[in-house]
Amino acid sequence: MLKGDLEELDIQKLIVEKRLEQSNGSGFATMKRNKRALGTCLFVSLGGILYGYNQGMFGQVSSMHSFGETVGIGKIQDNPTLQGLLTSILELGAWVGVLMNGYVADALGRRASVVIGCILFNIGVIIQAVARDADYGYILGGRFVIGLGVGVLSMVVPLYNSEISRAEIRGANTAIYQLSITFGIMISYWITYGTNFIGGTGDNQSQASWLVPMCIQAAPAIILAVFIYSFPESPRWLINVGQEDKALEVLAWLRETEQENVGLQIEFLEMKAQKIFEQTLETEAYPHLQDGTKMSKFKINLNQYKSMVTHLPTFKRVSVACLTMVFQQWTGAYVSNTFFFDLLICNQFLFTNNNAL
Repeated sequence: MLKGDLEELDIQKLIVEKRLEQSNGSGFATMKRNKRALGTCLFVSLGGILYGYNQGMFGQVSSMHSFGETVGIGKIQDNPTLQGLLTSILELGAWVGVLMNGYVADALGRRASVVIGCILFNIGVIIQAVARDADYGYILGGRFVIGLGVGVLSMVVPLYNSEISRAEIRGANTAIYQLSITFGIMISYWITYGTNFIGGTGDNQSQASWLVPMCIQAAPAIILAVFIYSFPESPRWLINVGQEDKALEVLAWLRETEQENVGLQIEFLEMKAQKIFEQTLETEAYPHLQDGTKMSKFKINLNQYKSMVTHLPTFKRVSVACLTMVFQQWTGAYVSNTFFFDLLICNQFLFTNNNAL
């Protein structure tokens, strides 16, 4: 082994030792010691509550008499294509939102992406809330736009949470988003259970029975969009756009330590090294797109998406992730929150869910 190789190994060993010295361990106790990162993750995970609430709320609202009369649910029940479209159109919008947000989050930043997701979400809520004349187009259009917002938030919130968290608790902080989704579903069940009785449950049922739970979801979206800039930008994104001094300042604030701290410097240099590594690969793969223009950056992003299919090792990794999620959905875990269960299955078997939570 050459002398240079030995020196490199010694440096790597020293970095690992210093990293372990600075590590606070893992688990809930470590999460509590990193209060600022934990608090930021909890706040931003309002995006998960939006997704969970909408997911649970719509399944309950769709079986309300006043909602059915307003948006023409009867027309949808008689059309299998519309039945499928009503449940899948939100996921279609989310798919588009996720794909477009890869570029947006890199170009504008994580916080700006959160704001865009919230705006799209609230536009969808408004479209649904103004539904009238038994026209189901309002609901289909609104759910698609809400899906765009959900897709943006589902991509950027876990990304942001992971980028501001220490390596030891990165998984736990990222999982807060999934926890917030289930919390949102639970809240939606209680709210819709109560509003279902406004004016009665039959012909006299008030429009407020579905408008209240429908419009309530706009509140956390507004709160998230307004106050997200009270929290710092992702230090990794700041490094990627060349704002290294600001990134170090943000990292020190998140870790509640001085910028000169050895552990902080190591973490900062790891982020910087990752950026240099990715930039080197990008330069080698796309030498003709290195002029720094927005169009070139867009083309690089597009080619990177294409590589998930054309590059076999990457395709294998993507396939594992996608197939895992596909089969998870096939277990039926999602069906209890859908239009099919609450409206079609319950009604076909003559169940009454007015008094069921």
